[in-house]
Formats: sequence, C-alpha cells, structure tokens
Amino acid sequence: MTAPSLLILGADAVLAAKPATPVQLAHACLAAGFRAAIPATWGDELIAARVLDKLRDTQGPWVQCCCPMVAQRLASHAEPITGMLLTVVAPPVATARYLRALYAPTRIHLTYAGNCPSATQESIDESMAPEGLFEALAEQGIILAQQPTEFDSVLPPDRRRFYSEPGGIPTRTALGNLASPIDFHELRGADFIAELAQHLLSSSRVLLDVAPALGCACSGVQSRARPELARDRVRDLEPPRAMAPVVDHALTVSLETSLSDALDSRRTMDAEEEPASPGNATPASTPPTPTAIPIVASEPGADPSPVAVEASPRRSPVGTSRPVLGLTPNARVETGRQLPRAYVARRRSSPRGVRTTAVRGADPTVSASMRRNRVIALILAGGLASGLALGWLLSALL
Repeated sequence: MTAPSLLILGADAVLAAKPATPVQLAHACLAAGFRAAIPATWGDELIAARVLDKLRDTQGPWVQCCCPMVAQRLASHAEPITGMLLTVVAPPVATARYLRALYAPTRIHLTYAGNCPSATQESIDESMAPEGLFEALAEQGIILAQQPTEFDSVLPPDRRRFYSEPGGIPTRTALGNLASPIDFHELRGADFIAELAQHLLSSSRVLLDVAPALGCACSGVQSRARPELARDRVRDLEPPRAMAPVVDHALTVSLETSLSDALDSRRTMDAEEEPASPGNATPASTPPTPTAIPIVASEPGADPSPVAVEASPRRSPVGTSRPVLGLTPNARVETGRQLPRAYVARRRSSPRGVRTTAVRGADPTVSASMRRNRVIALILAGGLASGLALGWLLSALL
C-alpha cells in the first residue's frame, strides 16, 4: 500500500505564485500528483487557539515564539525572559502533526513548500522552496495561469480563518474577548529590542510579536517587500473569515516545544542551506528539481482520505450545496451571515445618480407640482363659474 502524498502550502508559497490565485496553485499541485494541497493556515489556527488557552489565566506581558527566527534572535536573552515566552511549534509543523493525527493510523507522506526553517522537523518528510515547486510544475508542463480559478468537481480544504492571523498570532478580537482582555503589539523595525524591553519591564497585559520584523515566512514576509505589510498581503488572497472553527481542536496534537528545540531546527536549516543561495530553504542534498516533488499516488485499496480534497474528481450529490471558494465577495446581512454569490450581483445605477434631462416629465417632482397647480386652478375656476351662475339666476328671479 502506497502512502498518500500531501503537500503543505506555506503563506510565502501562495504569495510567490501571484498573479496565479491560491485556487490555481492548488489545482496545479493536484495535477502534479499530490492527493491534497493543505494550507498552512490550519497550523495557524491550531497555534492561535493554543496561545489563547495559555493566556486565559496569565498576567503581564508575553512574547509569542513559534518562529525559529524569533527563537534565534532572543536566544542571548533567553534566561531572564524564559517565563515570558509562549513557545510553540511553527505553523508548518503544527499542520503536519495535525494531519498525521487526522490520518492515523494511515501512514502519509508530507511535503512542505515554503521557506520556514522548521521544515527540518521529523514530522515533515520533504521540503522545498516555492521556486523549486514552481520549477517542478513547469517541468511537468503544468502552467499555473492555465489552471481553473474555481473548484468544480472537488471539495478543497477550508482556507478560511477563525482564531488566527498569518503566522499563528490570535486576532485582536479573540484577544479582546478573553475574560481578562489582552492587547496586541507587533514590533517593527530592526531596532525593536529597546521597545521589547520596555514592554517586558512593564506590568501591562499584552501579547508581543516580533516575527515579521525578523523575516518570518509564515507571516508572509518576502524579499523586496515591507515586513509590516506582510500579513495584509496574505489576507488579501484569503476568503472571508469563518463563523466557526475550521479545524478539529478536539484532536490531540502536541504543539508545545522549547526554545532549544526551535534553535536546533534553525541551526539545522542554516547548515543545510546552499552557499550560492542563502535565502533558499531547500536542502543542498535535494535541490529544487522536478524530481524533488514526491509523486506518490494512492493505490485503489488504500484507506480513504479524511481530507476533503482528492486528486480524482467526484461530483457533488444532487441537491447539496457547494461552498463558494477563491476570491468570494465579502457581503453579509445584518446578522453576519454571508450572502450567496447571487445576492452580490452588480445592480443597475440608482435613479439618484442619473443626470436630470430637459425632457418634459423627466423630473417626477416637477410633474407632480404642475399637476397639483392645475387641480387647484380648476377648482377655483369651477367655484367662480358656479358663483356667477348662481348670481345670474337670483337676479333673473327677482
């Protein structure tokens, strides 16, 4: 029995695929032989929910540390601030552990496309940089721009978010809804250490994030782009937020880690990087070639996948609704429920925006006023005529 092959798509891989849409990228990965293309947002959701649980009964400032780059930067100050660090695994690792728990006891083969240094963890079988993935797809004749922009006969994994922002940070709304609300600050700039120290010395209840300032790929940071806009670029490619959790948080998944483990994954990645391309996250032993994509097809007798995406198309049952995916119009009713696409169709221009013409009767206000004046004039004329007639009759009788 051959293990199902799944691909975890990092946020930086989705951004690097532009102008192709995330839906086109997922179609291309299915065409390449992967059984499913899983968004790393699943790991973001798991991490954000776990961070919220840890913050419910705590006080003071905290630093979220799920990125190996953050662990490396804070390592020299680790001893005095260890009690203020929320150390959890990176989003790709959280996604991989969740998938293995979801598929258990079925063995699966996981590949990660992205530049997160955590790709060296044992839960991920293989990793490649986004450029390696695109080159491999091109070698197989798979062109991103020619892929469908919607899902027709397959049901994709839910790419929406409920608890998280890119990189696994909880939303400000979720932090504000805690029994003891907590503020959120994203520290920016290369000289954030002084600001970080000020927050840690205070007694304010705040969650601090330095990942984008350090180049966190899971937050959407790319070269030649401003880090403070990284999360906005990721959100622009995502569907509207979900009204309920999108992953099974009741599933037992280990997300805890230590600062030393995060540092080990960063050092391993640094040691395996190619000297010619320091920013490439692909190990030197497996350069980004077409053969780097593990095309592992599932045999007919393999266990069915619990994930909602399969390479073989299947029609939806008659009478069932299918979610609208991709760049869904963000329109909602007063209660917050998202409207179907049919209700978001473009309407004709309002009459208030139509320029007034000189055609007779074009202005309904003027027409009504003229009709009202005519009625009053007719009534006055009728009354005058009746008075004259009555006076003439009385004078004739007398």
